Amino acid sequence: MEALVLEPDLKLAIRDIELTEQLGPHDVRIKIHTVGICGSDVHYYQHGAIGPFVVDAPMVLGHEAAGTIEEVGCEVTHLKLGDRVCMEPGIPDPNSRATREGIYNLDPAVRFWATPPIHGVLRPSVVHPAAFTFKVPDSVSFGEAAMVEPLAVGMHAANKAKIKPGSVAVVIGAGTIGMVTALSALAGGCAQVIIADVVQPKLDLAATLGPIRPVNVKQENLSDVVMQLTDGWGADIVFECSGNERAIAGVFEPLCPGGCVVLVGMPGAPVALDIVAAQIKEARIETIFRYAHVYPRALALMGSGQLNLKPLITDRFGFKDSQQAFDFACNMPATSVKAQIEM
Repeated sequence: MEALVLEPDLKLAIRDIELTEQLGPHDVRIKIHTVGICGSDVHYYQHGAIGPFVVDAPMVLGHEAAGTIEEVGCEVTHLKLGDRVCMEPGIPDPNSRATREGIYNLDPAVRFWATPPIHGVLRPSVVHPAAFTFKVPDSVSFGEAAMVEPLAVGMHAANKAKIKPGSVAVVIGAGTIGMVTALSALAGGCAQVIIADVVQPKLDLAATLGPIRPVNVKQENLSDVVMQLTDGWGADIVFECSGNERAIAGVFEPLCPGGCVVLVGMPGAPVALDIVAAQIKEARIETIFRYAHVYPRALALMGSGQLNLKPLITDRFGFKDSQQAFDFACNMPATSVKAQIEM
């Protein structure tokens, strides 16, 4: 089939590639409609590797996807031909201890789309387990459905934070993950979110999404703003979504005593963490890796209208322009958040 293929020499092109996928009794075949471009896709395109995952053979890119069911396995009962769906891109070993313990995202044997050596979904169709395929509400577009994958990261972070109704949260970083984390925090019960970044157009967009106070840290001190808004107490939760070394170093400053820090962004190298600053506040520190058990809740929130991702989809490309789309994503303008490819 024709697909967007990244070669080991980092050349990217639409070309024919032989992909054989048998439909099992518990699988579905999905005609792909929309695929979002993730930062990890761009990183593979630019560098050919993320940590131990190296592109040493041709690989199809893309893992944020939505489409339409075009074939179902004989044991599948909850999905049918023509259903609009989105898919969790990670398939764990159903018999692993991590899966049995409910933390299937941490299964070392997980097979994740567009993570070497697993092919992604920038291609006409894909076979996927029905258990990790979710029907999309009628009110949710294909573009929004493809956004459920990054949204799942924010919702997983919100779950780990154990938000209480009326909490105040800080989100550091206003990229796609920061934005969806802010929306997830509000959906989870936060009364207000303070979002920090250095890119003003992204902060301006964030301010339109709900009770979100933007802070440009080139112009304002984040901790000072937080203390002003909380009568000197601090934020109940700090979500670190930037992966920036300086931001991580100061992550406990705006936090209230007994508050929670959730580390979401992934730094490119080991960074310093001020343990004493955490101890004197008895801070609870949580980390996340991808997500688990959140797709149905994310789709329910979107279907009810309580969570709107439309403003985050800023750029669209046709499949034939996929290479142009990736070159765009490598140098996105400040006004862009999420670029998607429509098949």
